[in-house]
Amino acid sequence: MPKTLFFTIIALICVCSGCGKVRQLTNINVDIPYNYQQSVPSIPGDTVTTVLPVGGIPLPFPSVGIATNSQQYIATYGTATNLVLNVYLKSLAIQIQTPPNQNFNFLDYMDVYISSRTQPEVLIASQHAVAKGQSTLNLVPDTTVNLKSYFLEDTIYFRLSAHINAVPPAGEELNMATVLHMLANPLQ
Repeated sequence: MPKTLFFTIIALICVCSGCGKVRQLTNINVDIPYNYQQSVPSIPGDTVTTVLPVGGIPLPFPSVGIATNSQQYIATYGTATNLVLNVYLKSLAIQIQTPPNQNFNFLDYMDVYISSRTQPEVLIASQHAVAKGQSTLNLVPDTTVNLKSYFLEDTIYFRLSAHINAVPPAGEELNMATVLHMLANPLQ
């Protein structure tokens, strides 16, 4: 058997038996960072001597809209919207920016939600039982939520929901470092 025919047969066998493996090898796995700052909302009637009720209170934050730039990412990585397979939250960290040397001792727990113009709000990360002395929270992401429909929108909205046991320092600014992970395949 000539060498060329032998290699052609081997190539056909590999292609026929390994199409799924070839697709898997061409998968595009990319982390997409989104960073923004947000102020801790003031508590109505907050004064230096404000005492919260026993058990604390909820502290809702307003939603913050972030441009996804999804079309730019999709073009950069040589794929298309219909070839994006999955997008999930890989990580979300919240760090106190100002005032300096502050911590999250006022916080019992934090939940983070995402929504878009056409998609409902869904819980994507949480941090419960916040340890004392922390100035950065690494929330636990829900990696089972497919955020593809949210990511493909022009804007996504993040909303924090906290429960506090003390009044946070006035003027506290938070930095939100969010990383979405996109899985796409140009060979689908």
